[in-house]
Amino acid sequence: MEISSKKGNKDADDAIIKEKNEKIKSFLDKYIEFLSVNLQAEFNRITCSPLDQLKTNEIGSKIKDIIEEHIARVLFLIEREESSISVVKEYFSTNLQNYYSRISGDDNAKKALQEIFEMNLLHDFGQIVDRLCNFEVEIIDFFLKYLIVLNIHRRLSRRGIIPK
Repeated sequence: MEISSKKGNKDADDAIIKEKNEKIKSFLDKYIEFLSVNLQAEFNRITCSPLDQLKTNEIGSKIKDIIEEHIARVLFLIEREESSISVVKEYFSTNLQNYYSRISGDDNAKKALQEIFEMNLLHDFGQIVDRLCNFEVEIIDFFLKYLIVLNIHRRLSRRGIIPK
């Protein structure tokens, strides 16, 4: 009887951990999508504004605050859930590879990615928009998601949460 209760507890613990990891992945998916949609809107605002109306090539201050706040929430969750670091590491690795493979199918897109790879998503957003404005919306979406995931991954690496 004691053996089966231990096995039952182990199965229950495994199910809880699995559910927790799925919720973390779902949370990350939702936040990355949210950030992407907001950056897409700002991207469209910049590309559709006549130059004399656009006061800056940088990302708008309100949207910048929103993006920073949500990236901070993602970082907070990941730091808080130390037991799930392997899941987070796998999530970022898989998504970076998936977005990169979608982008690298087009030689021009691959070249553009190399040019913007080292840029800061928020502070260099005007330059990113200038480089990506001739691409299709679908490719731009992959670029933005790639840059969001890369930005968060770099921040986690700098904090020592995940290895570089």
